[in-house]
Amino acid sequence: MVRPSIKFATVKNNKLREQLRQMWKTHPAHYTRVRAHAILLSSQGYEISAVAEIFGVDRDSVSSWIDRYELGGVDALQDADRPGAPATLDAEQKELLRKLFASYPNQPSKVLAELKLKTGIEITSSTLRKYARRLGLSWKRFRRSLKQKRDEKAFRIARDELAELLEEPDLNVVYFDESGFSLKGVVPYGWQPQGQRAEIPVTGARGSNIQVLGFESQAGEVEAYLHRGYVTTETVIAVFDSYSEQLDRMTVVVLDNASCHTSSAFQSRLEVWAKRGLLVYHLSPYSPELNAIEGFWKKLKYQLMPVTAWDRFINLLGTLTTKLCEVGVVY
Repeated sequence: MVRPSIKFATVKNNKLREQLRQMWKTHPAHYTRVRAHAILLSSQGYEISAVAEIFGVDRDSVSSWIDRYELGGVDALQDADRPGAPATLDAEQKELLRKLFASYPNQPSKVLAELKLKTGIEITSSTLRKYARRLGLSWKRFRRSLKQKRDEKAFRIARDELAELLEEPDLNVVYFDESGFSLKGVVPYGWQPQGQRAEIPVTGARGSNIQVLGFESQAGEVEAYLHRGYVTTETVIAVFDSYSEQLDRMTVVVLDNASCHTSSAFQSRLEVWAKRGLLVYHLSPYSPELNAIEGFWKKLKYQLMPVTAWDRFINLLGTLTTKLCEVGVVY
């Protein structure tokens, strides 16, 4: 289609000009204000190319605005009501919606149905998401929690005792735990193009597990021991034996109550380790948030390890070793 070389909007009188000016200045819709302003500029002699450059649009858009105005007048510059446009909820209805979100946090269809049942108002799923954001909500994964299983009194005692240990100036407090790394055990998060999802190869290869037994200092330094296969009491004892032989000051190791940390064989070594300057402090059950190294494992798996690390076992082992060396020592 050949564009006309010259096309200008015609504003026939001052009344129309004032209507356009008011629309430009006060209309709530951004694009309606833009169109009104564009018509005013066109009527003042600005060519289509100049108006297009001012508003960052193409020539066809400006030309269509002029056509809309010439055919339908000022009102034609506004967007037509769209079918199914959501009704605006008042304060009372928004409060009801907030309660529905709380009652059915993972059932948007139930929220929509209950809202319609109780108010007679029907909104779309996209509108529901907009209201959710306005209410400070976001769609995300629930977090598994052990809080319901633990003894809150014991948890508070452990938290306070740990705080006291951390305040001791001559005492070195470190956190211990194990974490498994497998080719099929972790699916990392990452920024990806909308509508696309990158795939991580799943090999399911046997013997592809690496166990990391680590000690993390208050400064974030990690001493890690890599182990192929399952962790047993004997594995943990061997690691504690090695670690205790390197100590140069009194150290308290904070750890959970896993069976390999509380077995009779483990307990039988406490006196030997104490003579080397290593004491053991067991947290109350179901208190992972008190063990700082838990956060490090999560960060290592989901942030520090690149996507390519989960392709082959040799990549997993090499990358894991490299990342651990960046924050400490690996054995």
